[in-house]
Amino acid sequence: MILPEGLKQAFWDELQTYEEGRTMPYITSVEQIGMEKGERLLVLRLLKHKFGELPDLTLQQINALSIKKLGALGEALLDFAVIDDLEKWLKKNKPRRSTKS
Repeated sequence: MILPEGLKQAFWDELQTYEEGRTMPYITSVEQIGMEKGERLLVLRLLKHKFGELPDLTLQQINALSIKKLGALGEALLDFAVIDDLEKWLKKNKPRRSTKS
C-alpha cells in the first residue's frame, strides 16, 4: 500500500516522535545489518588507505570476523605501522570454528 505524500510524511513524523519518547531506541534487524555492513566497509577502507590493496586471504579473514572483533580491529588498526601488524592481529583474533555438527 502506498500512502499519499502528506500521509507518508505525517506517519514518519509520528514514528520519529514515538521512538524519541522511548528510553531505548528500536533498531530493526535491517538497520542492524546495515550498520554492521557500514562498519565493515569503513574498516576495509581505512586498511586499504593505510596499506593499499589487501590480499584476498586477508579480506576473507576480515569478512569472517564478528562485529565485536571488527570493532576491535577498527581501533587496533590505528596503531598498525606495517601490514604485518594486521596479519599478526588477524592470526591472534581469528574466528573460532563451530564444533556443532
